[in-house]
Amino acid sequence: MTNTLHRKGTAESLKHDFVVFALPKGRVPDLVNKLKRFTRICLRHKPVNMSRLEEKAHRRVNVRRIEQELENKIGLTATYDNLPALAAVITELKQADLGISINVSGLLEEVEQCCRKTGLQRHSTEQSLGVFGKTEMLPPWPIVEINSMCGHGLVSFNLIKKVVDEVKTERVTPEAGAFQLTKPCECGAFNPAQAKQLLEKLRMRA
Repeated sequence: MTNTLHRKGTAESLKHDFVVFALPKGRVPDLVNKLKRFTRICLRHKPVNMSRLEEKAHRRVNVRRIEQELENKIGLTATYDNLPALAAVITELKQADLGISINVSGLLEEVEQCCRKTGLQRHSTEQSLGVFGKTEMLPPWPIVEINSMCGHGLVSFNLIKKVVDEVKTERVTPEAGAFQLTKPCECGAFNPAQAKQLLEKLRMRA
């Protein structure tokens, strides 16, 4: 199970939200170089966000300078906002045959489509059952949608509400607001392109 399975949204909005990450298990020969190859493959297809293994807790990757900040370094998680990029990444990772587990989060039908095109048989499928309990205590659904893009919950409800207010009052643009929301997410799974679209919709409701 991965925290990236808990993302909320409509089927239409989630068609622009995919996460790919490497999961080394056990002793893998030449692991560092294999993970560097994984990183280079992911970068070639223009992720909208990506994690960095080194100094992860000290400084987040700047999503506006992903390629420069991950040059010759290791990233474990890459986030994409379109299906062609995901398909290209899966194709190249299959060809590279790195010998490490690769996990892809996204709508099952879309991910399955990419795997079929590449001739891959997926190993398994996991799904989130949703949120149970006193759901009436949760913030409005659009806030939850944005928060769920960081499965660790580091993009807080209050920060999202603050950014939404700033966007509605035109103190910041949806793009700048999305960039601000991306910063707390250490794992690189937060999708700034998706956040920008959600903030744009919320601004129109003002």
